[in-house]
Amino acid sequence: MVAPLMRVAGGDPRILVGPETADDAGVYLLGDDALVATLDFITPVCDEPFRYGKIAAANSLSDVFAMGGEALFALNICCFPAKGVPDGVYGEILQGAAEAVAEAGGVLLGGHSVEDEELKFGLSVTGKADPEHLLTNANARPGHQLILTKPLGTGVLINAFKAGKLDAAGLEPALVEMESLNRAAAQLALQHGVEAATDITGFGIAGHTMEIARASRVGVQLNFANLPVYESFYRMVKKGVSTLSTAANERNVEGELEITARLKKQEREVLFDPQTSGGLLLATAPIQVEPLLQALLDTGHNAALVGEVVDGPARLEIL
Repeated sequence: MVAPLMRVAGGDPRILVGPETADDAGVYLLGDDALVATLDFITPVCDEPFRYGKIAAANSLSDVFAMGGEALFALNICCFPAKGVPDGVYGEILQGAAEAVAEAGGVLLGGHSVEDEELKFGLSVTGKADPEHLLTNANARPGHQLILTKPLGTGVLINAFKAGKLDAAGLEPALVEMESLNRAAAQLALQHGVEAATDITGFGIAGHTMEIARASRVGVQLNFANLPVYESFYRMVKKGVSTLSTAANERNVEGELEITARLKKQEREVLFDPQTSGGLLLATAPIQVEPLLQALLDTGHNAALVGEVVDGPARLEIL
């Protein structure tokens, strides 16, 4: 969830994707290839440094996959406290990230560190894509069906764990999904002719779906009953757990969102819950829905058909 590279005055034909459509990454034409550039970093999501590093890296790499790209190389972004952290923790974080980058097919070239009172870590990632087969949030068309590849609810679950309201076993299903790269899902999307996609991260399912609607100038309908949600999510919301971003995410789509489904307060919460290393939202032609969804399920993705694209104006309706 990173603002792509800014266009220079007058435009530059080498910039294939800039900031205008709020896409997942910037894309720059270099010869016959499209370079995909992004960066992201997050605060800890669990008590295990290695897994935190791996999840932070997966979260950063996801923007490249959301554009239909492959990772080339990455640089560590380390905001580390100078005191109060046990020996070996930073090394484990970096090792987890290195494993994720290697799994993605990329290499780590180094990085940069600064002292920070609050621990944060992530990556700057450069990838490569076929400029003729980019996945962007501006290519959704009426009739496209929407498939989501991971469950929702990581924001609440992470905060519930930090607050001591959810134990490690309750957080584990979300950690497993957050560690999982979106690489295979993106590859399957390209194989099945998907043209429009985004990853679901900090703005939540409503915010990122609305970005597709705005960029593509279409309407989008999501079937609430079909949205995959982590088992513990609603139980934690009933206990009063939320996030600092949830209300802002709801304001972000104010005036463009219509909820016709009869939702309880805790059910509304999942629409705006900020995700870490969330899944891909894929817009595909109806003829490809069944084979793509089956391919995703066969490869271990908790995927679901969650909605469709309709004629504009740019709005989001929750059915």
